Amino acid sequence: MRASPDLLKRAAAGDDAAWREIVVHYQRLVHATIRSFRVTPSDAEDLFQETFLRLYRHAAWLRDSRALTRWLIVTARNLCLDHTARTRVRAQEELDEETVAVEPAPLAQMIYLERAQAVREEIQELPERCRELLWLLYFQQERPDYEAAARAFDMAVGSVGPTRMRCLEQLLRRLRRRGVDS
Repeated sequence: MRASPDLLKRAAAGDDAAWREIVVHYQRLVHATIRSFRVTPSDAEDLFQETFLRLYRHAAWLRDSRALTRWLIVTARNLCLDHTARTRVRAQEELDEETVAVEPAPLAQMIYLERAQAVREEIQELPERCRELLWLLYFQQERPDYEAAARAFDMAVGSVGPTRMRCLEQLLRRLRRRGVDS
């Protein structure tokens, strides 16, 4: 489900439910951005909280809720860069060059994260059966398990593949209408 256009305005006005909805809607995006920097789990949690704290402080100045995805990516990325720089300075002698995370190309990383968010949002708009099947096959396990999907959906194993393809075709059509290319 896409975030509603007035969601940011409601949140900036102090609506707690709107804040919770924003966090739930964008938490995967922010976590993915932070994880790309290979920080410790406790640092990742701090950076996650700091990203949303900054959104809370700046929400009133964000005029266009459509820019929220990019704002969150840039903010989380900048916080991670600052954190990484501070960590390197503090432990410069101890750092082994092989363990230093390589910073992804910023534009490529931002495009990847925006597309991933668009895919997640469009999957949420699919019919329930497609949404649940794709989620089971691609997000709940490391490799697609057609037998588990067949059991979960009470269908023949041979029907899982064609059903999956129809669902993926629906998703692709939705993404193309949204302007997200492959």
